[in-house]
Amino acid sequence: MAIVAIIVGTFVFLLTGAMVNEVTHDPGAGIMPGLVLGILAAYPIFKAACAERANFLHPEPREYDVPAKIAFAKIREILAETSYNYGDKWQVVTADTQSGRITANLRFMDEFTRFEGDARGNIHTRKERLQRFLSVEIQLRQTEQGTTQVQLDFSPTVEGGNYAACDAIISGLCAMISHGLNESILRSP
Repeated sequence: MAIVAIIVGTFVFLLTGAMVNEVTHDPGAGIMPGLVLGILAAYPIFKAACAERANFLHPEPREYDVPAKIAFAKIREILAETSYNYGDKWQVVTADTQSGRITANLRFMDEFTRFEGDARGNIHTRKERLQRFLSVEIQLRQTEQGTTQVQLDFSPTVEGGNYAACDAIISGLCAMISHGLNESILRSP
């Protein structure tokens, strides 16, 4: 969505600059108005992209028809059994049953191929490894109706320019927890 904001801002900048230049017959007169209007056009889209990202990393709490103890155990089981990229696993830092809080970290390496040109114009490939770190805090609250409210808060740290490198893991973990707790509902007596 941020790319859309950049495209819209650039388009508005170029269009405004061209229109002001055409009216004033001065080649540099449209730079400042174009820059201001380009920023004003892109700002709401950037703001929406930031809000969308925040909602993705800190989703709304979900409620499940499972007691808190069963939900806690199921989430711990999911974190213990899930592995990525040749055996990278979640490391549970805190699992406090009294407060219903679980914190876990995942550290892994991403490998991708980068294409580069040399001085002669030949294209070469080079494998690059970048480190990724993802932390999750899970808060479980027992409600008065006997259900459990689950709140997930993610915080990714990535090397390189791909800020969305952990998004697939975040989506996958949310889906596994949701599926696991819904499956527990079907199995509980």
